[in-house]
Amino acid sequence: MRLTDISRCKSNKIKMKLSGESKFFIAIAVGTLIMVTIGIFLMSRPAPKLTRAELIPASAATLGNNQAATFLVEFSDFQCPACKTFSSLVKEVVEKNKDNLFFSYRHFPLSQHKLAVPAALAAEAAGEQGKFWEMHDYIFANQESLSEEFLLAAADKLGLDKEKYEKAFKEKIYQDKINKDLSDGTKFGVDSTPTFFLNGEKLNLFSPKDLENAVSKAIKNN
Repeated sequence: MRLTDISRCKSNKIKMKLSGESKFFIAIAVGTLIMVTIGIFLMSRPAPKLTRAELIPASAATLGNNQAATFLVEFSDFQCPACKTFSSLVKEVVEKNKDNLFFSYRHFPLSQHKLAVPAALAAEAAGEQGKFWEMHDYIFANQESLSEEFLLAAADKLGLDKEKYEKAFKEKIYQDKINKDLSDGTKFGVDSTPTFFLNGEKLNLFSPKDLENAVSKAIKNN
């Protein structure tokens, strides 16, 4: 075989190799583009609305008109400073729209807040005696004093049956309910507190005023 023939064979192999590498990189580029396009499409789609039944179980603490077309759900943490900031506004919004709004409070105790679960247990123990909202307001009003001793002493402050309250609190009778709220919140995409859902849609709020405006708009549209 002549030298030129051997050289030509080598040259052809190199060309074929380069052509194969080009096809490989083009395939990767096209695949990446398709994946990015699909990702953008999925991210741009609105999150599916959650139903009232999903967001408000029968055991949840509620206020307002349960027949109202507009419903608001809050996932909250009693030791969270932002939740305290929102609590007074939520109360005002619910009272202002009590005939046209159904509101539910659900627990989402964050792991870094060691007293959030005890506070939730205290609220549920008070709720057993019809005073969930009184305990809710009392805890937020005194958040800086929160401790297990404070929560136990709350029975006298709120006029509760102390023995019944302490039994429910100390034996953690409502722990499963709190765990269910936490599990549901995680499933629904809650990762911070407070998180609100209005008519089944998660709200992105930048200030308490945004919540008031969103509720007013939803009621008007309904």
